[in-house]
Amino acid sequence: MKKLSYLLGLLVVAGMIFTSCSKDDEEPDPPTITFLGGIEPTTGWERVDGDVNLNVGEPFVFGFTASSNSDKNLSSIKVTRDYENVFLNTLVDSAVSVKTFTIDIQTVAYPNTPGTEVFEVTVSDKNGKTSSINFTVTTSQADPGISVFTDVELGSYTSTTNSSFASITGETFSLAEANSDPAVQAKIDWMYFHGATRGHTLMAPNNDVTIDIFPAVENWTNRNTTFFAKTTLGAGDYSAVENKNQLVLTITNQQLDFGDDFYSELVSNPGGFAVGDIIAFETLSGNYGLIKITEVNPGANNGLSTIKYDVKVEK
Repeated sequence: MKKLSYLLGLLVVAGMIFTSCSKDDEEPDPPTITFLGGIEPTTGWERVDGDVNLNVGEPFVFGFTASSNSDKNLSSIKVTRDYENVFLNTLVDSAVSVKTFTIDIQTVAYPNTPGTEVFEVTVSDKNGKTSSINFTVTTSQADPGISVFTDVELGSYTSTTNSSFASITGETFSLAEANSDPAVQAKIDWMYFHGATRGHTLMAPNNDVTIDIFPAVENWTNRNTTFFAKTTLGAGDYSAVENKNQLVLTITNQQLDFGDDFYSELVSNPGGFAVGDIIAFETLSGNYGLIKITEVNPGANNGLSTIKYDVKVEK
């Protein structure tokens, strides 16, 4: 019995020695990385800490903390962004010698086209151990806040081409359609005609001269007011307007006096009504817009003229 106890004791000691040797030979754990959540104090923005949907070019902030899990310090921190496996950019690539590391990074979502972009954080320590975490930003095109209508055609009072235009929808209407429907009348921001006195003219339905040209308008339930002003802008300026902020700034910088509820080739100052002219307008609801004249057909003296234009207007 004493011999058996002695042998069991040796086994216990042997086991302890084996366990001790195994622990010494264990590989050290890799570093730990965790994305930060909550509000980033400098910007006051909510941190991105996982997959997220953003608009193209939208600013955001993300942060992370990293720490060594051994007696060795961290050795390097690298942050990359990879758009669609096409464009790889490095945001951070730093050598360090610390046990822990925390950082917030302000940036913007990929600014050109919608798609997916992977942000990856990689941390290494002086044991040669590495850890990585990532999140994906899926971008979509933000609503520009403007409506764009192209190749709109209006005809004068005896033309078979519709004479009225609704800037909120881009629709044109005939006089008959407007006369029979107050809801259509409420959409119409201006009407077009061409005459000997005023030449080519855009005029709001509320203007009494409109009644001289289109007598039935006097009986409309809704007659909107729209103000016009000719600008000094060119085709390039018009093309450069891609969103609401640009549209409003472009018009504001012209320092226009929206004092007239019409724009006429021969009466307005400055006048003229040529291809390439840019006319600004403000609707009854306060929405700004730009009209670019693309075609002018004088027609005949009996009101058969037509025009074509493009429009950019606040939604």
